[in-house]
Amino acid sequence: MGGFARKWIRIRKLLSQMRDRNSLVFLFFLALSAAFWFFLALSDEYEREFSVALKLRGVPNNVVITTDLPSSFRVVLKDRGSQLLNYEYAGLPTVNLDFKNYDQQSGHVVVPTADLTKRLTQKLAPTTKLVSFRRTALEYYYNYGLNVKMPVALKSTLKPERFYGISSVSVAPDSVTVYAAKSILDTMRLAKTVPLYLTNISESTTEEVALQTVPGVKFVPASVDVNINVDQMTEKTVSVPVRWVNFPASKMLRTFPTNVKIIFQVGMSNYRKITADDFTLVVRYEDLLKVTDGKVHLSLRSLPAGVSHVRIVPDVVDFLIEDVTEEET
Repeated sequence: MGGFARKWIRIRKLLSQMRDRNSLVFLFFLALSAAFWFFLALSDEYEREFSVALKLRGVPNNVVITTDLPSSFRVVLKDRGSQLLNYEYAGLPTVNLDFKNYDQQSGHVVVPTADLTKRLTQKLAPTTKLVSFRRTALEYYYNYGLNVKMPVALKSTLKPERFYGISSVSVAPDSVTVYAAKSILDTMRLAKTVPLYLTNISESTTEEVALQTVPGVKFVPASVDVNINVDQMTEKTVSVPVRWVNFPASKMLRTFPTNVKIIFQVGMSNYRKITADDFTLVVRYEDLLKVTDGKVHLSLRSLPAGVSHVRIVPDVVDFLIEDVTEEET
């Protein structure tokens, strides 16, 4: 039995060595076939999209480009796989445009697509074909430093959370430098922001907001900070007299009551600042002449900043127009 066991162990080792040797042979031929397939694949033609860097050179120091020029454009190239692989790892050459070749008195330049494709194909391998060019003609504006200072106009929709109010909104900077051709600057009055929309605001915040793009115009800076101050709201009541205007010297107004309550919401920071003197209730003589029931509806002509949800109590009062006696005058 011992001799048989030893023979069986030697047979198992031999079979194991044969399996290992067969595995190595299999792996070798597998790698060889993969390499052969890879080289065959590289010799076939393919199409692939690439990004090409674009640069405008030779811009004089006194020239301001007022258009955001693209730093690259996309193309689809066709060639052997080996060549496309080379472009993939080495990168495509940069397309350089010389400013002097396109200098125009109008300050408006349109570089034809043919110029861009020509400059690119000159730097590609002879076998490479340009299948498609993913942009239209390159267009840009420039001037020789002509600019004006222009105020910023904020376009926004700001909605605070319940029980909160927006106490103030400011823009920094409140004006920007605008570079453009004279014909454009003569028609512009404001540098407008892109719309800012915020809801459920419950705390003060600052938002960076870009200025609206205008063809041929460069803003410096190109964005502004919008500072939104939020305050917790509380209710306040003041007593305000009813005043009258445009009355003849021989007439006077009596209202019942003579004072009404103004109930409103105001931020905690402005609670003490807003007083009865900030509200004016005015009744005009010519309006009262149209009334037939002896009652006048009251309304506020204007509201102080920072107040909301304003109510007049009562908002309808009785009135009498009396003749003024000599004693009263």
